[in-house]
Order: sequence, then C-alpha cells, then structure tokens
Amino acid sequence: MQLPPGKIRRFIFILSGATDALIGAGILLVGLGWVPIDFGTGGPPTWALILIGAVMFIAGVWMAAYNFSRWEE
Repeated sequence: MQLPPGKIRRFIFILSGATDALIGAGILLVGLGWVPIDFGTGGPPTWALILIGAVMFIAGVWMAAYNFSRWEE
C-alpha cells in the first residue's frame, strides 16, 4: 500500500512536531526544577530554560495538531 507524497509529508511534520513538543517539555521541566539537573555556575539562566522549553512545546504541539487535522486532504 503506497501513501501519496502529501500524507508522507504530513506524517513527517506530525512526527517532527511531537518530537519538538517532547524535547520542549523536558527543557521546561528542567527549567521549572521538577527534574533535578545541576548545571553548576556556568549554566543557562532559569528564565531562559523556561522560555525556550515553553516555545518549543507550544510550537511542537501546534505543528503536530495542525498537520494531524489536515490528514485527509
């Protein structure tokens, strides 16, 4: 069974968005202090981890949801 190129592209975007959301959630959990990772004195500031994690999570969920909603096109 062959999938048309449009569905393959959508599947890749869904997979990419889900991966970004998972990585963003992990970074966000580290920034909020729920996952105890110590960067020492030279690590990134907490606000930067929270900002990067939140942006990655929101963008990943949006990309996955948008492409999943267009699956039948």
